[in-house]
Amino acid sequence: ACCVDAAAVAPPGYAAFIAGDSSLPSAVPFSASTADAADSNSTHWSPAHSSALYRIDGWGAPYFSVNNAGNITVRPYGTDTLAHQEIDLLKIVKKVSDPKSVGGLGLQLPLIVRVPDVLKNRLESLQSAFESAIQAQGYESHYQGVYPVKCNQDRFVVQDIVKFGAPFRFGLEAGSKPELLLAMSCLCKGNPEALLVCNGFKDAEYIFLALLARKLALNTVIVLEEEEEVDLVIEISKKLSVRPVIGVRAKLRTKHSGHFGSTSGEKGKFGLTTIQILRVVKKLQDSGMLDSLQLLHFHIGSQIPSTALLQAGVVEAAQIYSELARLGADMKVIDIGGGLGIDYDGSKSGNSDLSVSYGLQEYASAVVNAVRFVCDRKSIKHPIICSESGRAIVSHHSILIFEAMSATAPTTPAMNQVDLPFILEGLSEDARVDCWNLSQAAMRHETETCFVYADQLKQRCVEQFKEGTLGIEQLAAVDGLCDLVSKVVDASEPARTYHVNLSIFTSIPDFWSIGQIFPIVPIHRLDERPEVRGILSDLTCDSDGKIDKFIGGETSLPLHGLEGNGGGSSGGANGRYYLGMFLGGAYQESLGGVHNLFGGPSVVSVSQSDGPYSFAVTRAAPGPSCGDVLRVMQHEPELMFETLKHRAEEFCGQDHGNEGTHAALVSTIARS
Repeated sequence: ACCVDAAAVAPPGYAAFIAGDSSLPSAVPFSASTADAADSNSTHWSPAHSSALYRIDGWGAPYFSVNNAGNITVRPYGTDTLAHQEIDLLKIVKKVSDPKSVGGLGLQLPLIVRVPDVLKNRLESLQSAFESAIQAQGYESHYQGVYPVKCNQDRFVVQDIVKFGAPFRFGLEAGSKPELLLAMSCLCKGNPEALLVCNGFKDAEYIFLALLARKLALNTVIVLEEEEEVDLVIEISKKLSVRPVIGVRAKLRTKHSGHFGSTSGEKGKFGLTTIQILRVVKKLQDSGMLDSLQLLHFHIGSQIPSTALLQAGVVEAAQIYSELARLGADMKVIDIGGGLGIDYDGSKSGNSDLSVSYGLQEYASAVVNAVRFVCDRKSIKHPIICSESGRAIVSHHSILIFEAMSATAPTTPAMNQVDLPFILEGLSEDARVDCWNLSQAAMRHETETCFVYADQLKQRCVEQFKEGTLGIEQLAAVDGLCDLVSKVVDASEPARTYHVNLSIFTSIPDFWSIGQIFPIVPIHRLDERPEVRGILSDLTCDSDGKIDKFIGGETSLPLHGLEGNGGGSSGGANGRYYLGMFLGGAYQESLGGVHNLFGGPSVVSVSQSDGPYSFAVTRAAPGPSCGDVLRVMQHEPELMFETLKHRAEEFCGQDHGNEGTHAALVSTIARS
């Protein structure tokens, strides 16, 4: 209760308010709504509760789970993973970040953990799904996929895909000259039947390289994105005496209505209309090269939400394929492009850009059924089915791990800290009335009214502060009062801001640029109830450098407090708090920039082993140094160091007796 001089000028009833019991109901402790279904009111919190709270079984199966210690584990072989083969992410972080003197690798976070075993399993699962559908439906050809290297051009990722995919002729797709060069190099060690699909806009040099690849016995297909490209292919192939294999990209009428559907439909960026396709056929026929046209390509868009949309697009494309065969082209392959989606939020929904309503088997069955139906109707030989599924192949195998460095403490004062007489002392008459109305509305639990009066009171006080009639102490006291009333009425703790060792622009650029949401979860302490909600703020000097949208439509994330960190049974974190971003293996690394000159993360590859920790680090690379990122922007670190060294000698080297300090200063600059 706050007692002040009741004789002060006040509205009717105000004196009774300030002299009487003005205590407000106590706030209800935080309870995550999503966890209610997982018995969040229970005094005992288990890893199963956390798994339900963060939807890990939804978006993470079959590759991620929570162990009994409350740590997230990787299941490298999916559903075939045995219990002793699971890899504890916290143990990886400890191995990687511990100093070399104690057996660690001495790398700094943030960290990308690659698991090639997961990559291999994704490839095998995709191949198995198509083989099963082909066998079940009596399809008379085979599936032969390619990986679009634009999803992740990392050398070791591409090399692993070529190696893992060699038994089933898995190939690569390139969309630029540098991508074509790396694909050519990698496929020299791949299956000789593997396709090298050349997409993207093509100049003479691109086409020359693609034809050269064919001369090097690589199974190269030049896909025409623009009508003019056929003239270059005809001209250069004759000069090189190389018989090309040509494909055309069709611009379908079937349109993907989601965010990723802008590349589909008649007004899409890529592909040829039916009119243009017929002109290409005529040019090839006139040049005696119609038999070179062997592939039809199309792309509905990334993250195709349902098999109904998928089948509609495939049926339309298969009809074009059949017509090209009727016109005399030596058609052999139908390339259905990308679009095989993944479930980022675990909802299994066909009405969201974050999810899809099907699995691998449903996807493959829909494609095979649609192609078979059209070809049988037209009495056309079943073609080889090719897909360019990048996101679905690489997303799961890469995990970004970063540390929460600090968190903003709650600023809401306790009830006994509200000095009402002090607040009222400098307020204008209108502001006093707002203060009284606010308190009355709070005691009546009129939430919306409280927010109206709180906002009005704050605005009046800000105006007084600007006019110089209210001090900063009183302004802060009013803010505290409004926050307290808001907390009591709303009965929830405001979200805290967790500062994380990360640049969103470098490591999660899709969140900043297109609002793509990825699952983010603490990788340990999942045997403890998360007692607060938070948003994530990165280290950049940019207001967009924060994550305040999460799966499930949430604007904050259930998190554990940093004070007393590691007190639960999931030890080994050395008092640190680690979070992981999952399903980010596609696009994030190649799209990331150097905003604020923050470098990228350290990278390790981890394979399952039968050792004591169930894993072995097979490859490790530290993140870029300050010198590395400075060179990206054309600075020369060596010259910069010499400049600063001379400056240090000029201003710090004249103090006799302080030679050691000067040497330490120069050493620090060099190390930085």
